[in-house]
Amino acid sequence: MKRRTFLVGASAVAAAVAAPWVVASIDRRRIDDVRILPVQPRRAAVIFFSQTGHTRRVGRLIARHWERQGLEAVASDYRAFDLGTLRTFDLLVLGSPVNYYEAPGHFRTWIKSLPPLGGIPVAAFATFGGKGGNQFNAAAGLLQRMVDRGAVPVGIELFGNMSSFAPTWSLGNEERILAYSHLPDANTWTAVRKFADDLLGRVGSGTGIAVSGGWSPHELIKGSISIEGTKFLIGAHGVDAAACVRCGSCFDVCPVGAIDPATLTVDTAACVACLGCVNNCPTGAMRMNFLGKPVYGFKEFLKRHSIVIAEPPELV
Repeated sequence: MKRRTFLVGASAVAAAVAAPWVVASIDRRRIDDVRILPVQPRRAAVIFFSQTGHTRRVGRLIARHWERQGLEAVASDYRAFDLGTLRTFDLLVLGSPVNYYEAPGHFRTWIKSLPPLGGIPVAAFATFGGKGGNQFNAAAGLLQRMVDRGAVPVGIELFGNMSSFAPTWSLGNEERILAYSHLPDANTWTAVRKFADDLLGRVGSGTGIAVSGGWSPHELIKGSISIEGTKFLIGAHGVDAAACVRCGSCFDVCPVGAIDPATLTVDTAACVACLGCVNNCPTGAMRMNFLGKPVYGFKEFLKRHSIVIAEPPELV
């Protein structure tokens, strides 16, 4: 890694982890209505990437809400989605957590590989932890990539939750995370249902959107710069064979295939520091240090603070 890249990335990560980073965004984002061909959706798909379940809940709730209104709706992780059925849907929604101030690179790459979408209406949403950072631009980036594949944009939304960035609480900053431990809540689910209803209304009335993003200092350090800075501060990333129960959770959640379940090894070069392996390991067998201190995952954090994340009634 180049010295300049490391210094920028490490400084950004250290600031985000060690203390609240207060930045004033110059918010120039705009959402304007535009006329599109009206459609009465009959079949819709919500396609998402979710690491600890926040985005999955939103995606599943949108699909369930539509099912109750008579639509045939599918909610799926993008890796399990049947691409052969893509053109059979007349409404698409993409969802993702904000990861290093943007939508994860592996999800964006998947979108780029999609076949031409031929004017299918599409919306995007982003989930974010705590106060968040650059979340509108993250969602707008998903939407733009679908537009690049020939889709027509009809909606965009953001949903807040508790952060799942494991180094934060592992370094003793639990208070920052616990301030948002009530999220998601009933108000979140109301907002999700409204988003789903609004999309049907917009598509049916022939109302699309034109989106222009805002500017934020996070744009300067998003993606690979912050990822490489984080990776530089990570040490001892591997599997404790004695504690591992061979459940395959770490392998299943790793978006880049960096974990070999047969040898219990981690390809740290391929790793994108998403923390999914640490956050989802049920026994704490996935070991990792950050700034020399042991990191523990999201499930353990919830357990230590007796937190149960709210589920929307439709999904219980």
